[in-house]
Amino acid sequence: MPKPVSYKNGSLLYCKGEEAEKVYILQSGKISLVYEDIETGKNISEQVQPGEFFGEKSALGRYPREENAIALADSVVAAFFVTEFELFAMSNTKIILKMLKKFSSQMRQIHVKIFAHMEADTLPPDNGLFDIGEKYLKNKRYSYAKYVFNRYLACYPGGKDAAKAKNNLHIVEIAMAQAAQEAASKKTAPKIQAEQQKPEVRAAVPEKAGIAMEMDTESLARFIRTFRPGEIIFSEFEPGETFYLIQSGRVHLLKNAGQYECTLGILEPPDMFGEMAILEKLPRTATVIAIDEVKAIELNAQNFEILMLGNPAMAFKLLCLFAKRIFDTKRRLMILALPDPPAKVADVFVMLDETQANLDKSTESRKFNIGIEDVARWAGISALQAKDTLYAFATQKRLTISSGYIEVRNINDFTRYVNSRRNQ
Repeated sequence: MPKPVSYKNGSLLYCKGEEAEKVYILQSGKISLVYEDIETGKNISEQVQPGEFFGEKSALGRYPREENAIALADSVVAAFFVTEFELFAMSNTKIILKMLKKFSSQMRQIHVKIFAHMEADTLPPDNGLFDIGEKYLKNKRYSYAKYVFNRYLACYPGGKDAAKAKNNLHIVEIAMAQAAQEAASKKTAPKIQAEQQKPEVRAAVPEKAGIAMEMDTESLARFIRTFRPGEIIFSEFEPGETFYLIQSGRVHLLKNAGQYECTLGILEPPDMFGEMAILEKLPRTATVIAIDEVKAIELNAQNFEILMLGNPAMAFKLLCLFAKRIFDTKRRLMILALPDPPAKVADVFVMLDETQANLDKSTESRKFNIGIEDVARWAGISALQAKDTLYAFATQKRLTISSGYIEVRNINDFTRYVNSRRNQ
């Protein structure tokens, strides 16, 4: 254990924006964490209880402090450098499991705020799952509708919409058979199979700050599953029974809201997904779709705990990934909390500029390999709203729209614009 350090009443332990190098644990006294609410801009104070860690998310996720830590009374605090905390946590993996559950709960709270901005319905899981299936059916996304209705019938065989789900599934299968027959007669690939959700944001995957995942893949080979490009891996509102460790490929995390979708993130190795549902034993909060061919290790709740307890180094790396994911998800919330579509669209480009490591930043212009629908999903608005907003920006000569990419002429102009809208 590091040597305890005493702080006088009123002392500042660290401040917002500084580099996060340490994880703290309060031994005695009172510490207040003061941070700015993303939605209101007002300061919120959260008190740390003796025995609790603080400052751990930014230190483990390797991003700047988001809050000020202030002593409200004479206090004694132990401070770990990240390497010290890693050794400490790995010697007691139950601490890591406890922190993972804490992070999961915080992530779910952020998701609730995101869904509120999207005006997403808060429905019972069976109703929500059935409604997602009907949305896909209405939009003729038959492969997704088939998956969702099959899952509904598997999870809720006696549900109030079971008869409708069976009938809709029959409609879907007829439509898919007709599409396949028409495609065969034209000697082309079936249109239904061509349906892919491939947001071209390869470079927009948040940096993992050098976090690598080492594991005994041979012993886990029997748990590896392969998903085709465009295949739905699981749907929001499903019961959460498994989680996944990505070995190769990318996945698209999204949330359905009314007639449009919001991108929550694009994940790639060594990320994980689905862990929130099994840590909290609650339904899925997002839909996950393979962008490329994806290979992922699929484990259930029991496997998860065994894996964590038996692989301390891996458990710690997952904790670091989760800490970074919380930061990234908050960044999505910052976009949605803006007051109007123009501000949201502008902030999408600012966010992508922050996360794209391979952009040419020798000038103020930026070229992003995304399209109008991708912008709509990141901004949490309809495709029509995104199109109108982008064309308005194009008319103002702030960007140009081309096939396969959008070029922002001055990213600093968008940054200033977003900051002015956020501060209103």
